[in-house]
Amino acid sequence: MDSDQDLEPQDTSPSIEAESNVALKGSKRRSLNKIRRELEEEELNSPAVQKLLIDEIERLERDNEELKDYRERFYSADKGKAVLEQKLSANLSQEIISGACMTVGAAALGYAPALWAYQPSGWIAIAFGGVLILAGITAKAVKS
Repeated sequence: MDSDQDLEPQDTSPSIEAESNVALKGSKRRSLNKIRRELEEEELNSPAVQKLLIDEIERLERDNEELKDYRERFYSADKGKAVLEQKLSANLSQEIISGACMTVGAAALGYAPALWAYQPSGWIAIAFGGVLILAGITAKAVKS
């Protein structure tokens, strides 16, 4: 790389835009960013300042009431979500039990003809399969 290149100087000081972004975090109104925050006794006695402060207090009280409503709705929705998640996990476990019983029962019934020559194994497989299929159907019926 050639060291004789013409490079622009790098400014390491914070930009005006960055400073205004930092100032905006304190207040949403740009016109009030540079105002000192402490008021003297004479300024507090001014009717205009009193009206501004009262308006701000009323606005904050309205916002506070609105946020209380959101908080109540959030807690009720969160509670409802937890209940539904619990029901879903219970339904899932019943589905697994029902499916497993019906699968193993059907497999036992399907294997019964192969065991038919070795009695009483054929009858045991039929009874075992039938009981498991009934248990699977019962588990499904209890769920609903």
